[in-house]
Amino acid sequence: MALSVKGKLQALCAVIVAGFALVFVVDILESRLTERTLALERLAVTARIEALEMRRQEKNFFLRHDPEALAAVRRHQEAAVAAIEAIRADDPDHDPLSDAALARLRAYHDGFEAIAGFSGDPDAADPTARYLDSSQDLERLADSQPELAGAVARLARLEKRWLASGTADNLRRLTREAERLRDGGPAGPPSGDAARVLGDYLAALGDYASRLEDAGSATAGFVSAARALEPVTEALRAAYEARRNAIARVTDLLDFGIQAAVLVLVALAAWGLFRAVATPLERLRRHARRLVRGEGADLDPTEYSGEFRDLAADIAAMESHLLATIRELAAKEREAADQACKAEAARQQAEELGRVKTDFLSLVSHEFKTPLTSMVGFAQVMRKRLERGPLAEQAGHAPEIAAEVERLRHNLAIMLEEGRKLAGLIDNVLELAALDADDLPLVPASLAPAEIIDRAAAPHLAAMAAKGLAFVRDIPGDLPPLRGDRDRLVFVFDQLLSNAVKFTKDGHIACRAGLRDGMAVIAVEDTGQGIPADMGEAVFEKFFQLGDVTTGKMPGLGIGLAAARAVVKRHGGAITAHGLPGRGVRVEVALPLFEAAP
Repeated sequence: MALSVKGKLQALCAVIVAGFALVFVVDILESRLTERTLALERLAVTARIEALEMRRQEKNFFLRHDPEALAAVRRHQEAAVAAIEAIRADDPDHDPLSDAALARLRAYHDGFEAIAGFSGDPDAADPTARYLDSSQDLERLADSQPELAGAVARLARLEKRWLASGTADNLRRLTREAERLRDGGPAGPPSGDAARVLGDYLAALGDYASRLEDAGSATAGFVSAARALEPVTEALRAAYEARRNAIARVTDLLDFGIQAAVLVLVALAAWGLFRAVATPLERLRRHARRLVRGEGADLDPTEYSGEFRDLAADIAAMESHLLATIRELAAKEREAADQACKAEAARQQAEELGRVKTDFLSLVSHEFKTPLTSMVGFAQVMRKRLERGPLAEQAGHAPEIAAEVERLRHNLAIMLEEGRKLAGLIDNVLELAALDADDLPLVPASLAPAEIIDRAAAPHLAAMAAKGLAFVRDIPGDLPPLRGDRDRLVFVFDQLLSNAVKFTKDGHIACRAGLRDGMAVIAVEDTGQGIPADMGEAVFEKFFQLGDVTTGKMPGLGIGLAAARAVVKRHGGAITAHGLPGRGVRVEVALPLFEAAP
């Protein structure tokens, strides 16, 4: 049964993990064996050091016959024996050199004890120790009796000469000098203590010399053992060092072999995995390219195995769904194109209707302008004649005529007010028509912002006072001049103030000016009924009317703000409106400065 891609990946990971595990195990075994061998090597080094110290103290003893040197020889000999025995205990397969070293140490011990005069019996008198004690007593005698210092020093020189050579002649000279000093020297016989010390020295010297003669047979074995100790301990240390190096070499070879084997297996597995993945992927890629080119290519999932069969089945299903989606999108695209054509036709129709409406209003306004002007003029003439004509004279004598004159005067005032409103609407329509036709030339000049606001606010001050509205004029005196057409800009702010007065019942109306981003910004704000937050742009559309929230009436035609925006744009500026229902409106007009305008 062929392995799937997942199974091959798992096998590859298992081989890698097994290789690392084997390397780890080998490293642990190497570490343990190396530590054990290193401990044995340290013991061998300790045995060698103790043997060297033992030989050094041996020489000190034979030169001075010092009891401390004798004790040091025995101590170092015991330490060396302990190190060798520890090697034998810790290493069941110990090197034969450890047995040889232990034998040499024991032979050295036996020979040294025989030469040094140690009988092994703790109750027996030790000739060596007795000789050393008597020699030290003789040195102390020289300190207590200065007259014997020269003779004792000569005796010490003869003693060292004999100990160094070991010949019978030097022994006889030493004995004669000690006897001569005991029997009496140039100054006469020594005192009682001196005689006793010299007698004990001669007796101990004789015993020690006899013991040296008896130990002659052990000297050869001692010398042989002493000479062999250093080479055998060094060979033992070198043997364990070689064993440690061999362990390191073997483990290095094992690590290399395992890593090489794992590398070969990984390479083979990777190649097989690559073949198992790359071939079906290449076939799927070619199928995808044919699909992109629009060529018909049915994907058969049965041609694949393992995970790629499921993948091919999913791709085939996706391909079918994609084709169905493409057909559906094509149908919707055709439908959207038809709707777009209809929308374009509707837009063109709406634009045509708007143009026709504007042309109609312009034509009607032109036709209304002359008779309306005549009607307003005749009404003004009639009001003057009522005030200064014959009827005014007769009204002073007849109450009925006075009442009739007052009614006529009131009706004429209404006619004049409504006529002015209608004239203003007609002017707005004509202004907007001229702007749309780009038939409204501008006369740019340097204008003071305060002058524009004052001229625009003058017609509305009486209406503000009648409603009890406060008018706030916040225009800095150092504000740079504007560049624009005086009459057109007065028209813009007249429209803004007119709307503010219309829709504000109480509170205030304010005009504020300042600089922002290199342009003059003049804001008209009120505390009126406000506008919805999403209507900031819609209020500038033609014929858009919000109306009065209390009466529902819609004063005007809804073209004043549209005309104002058209004028501001012709000046290279911008106009925006911000407000919330019941919280008033703030309309900002940004206009170029005279010094910055092209």
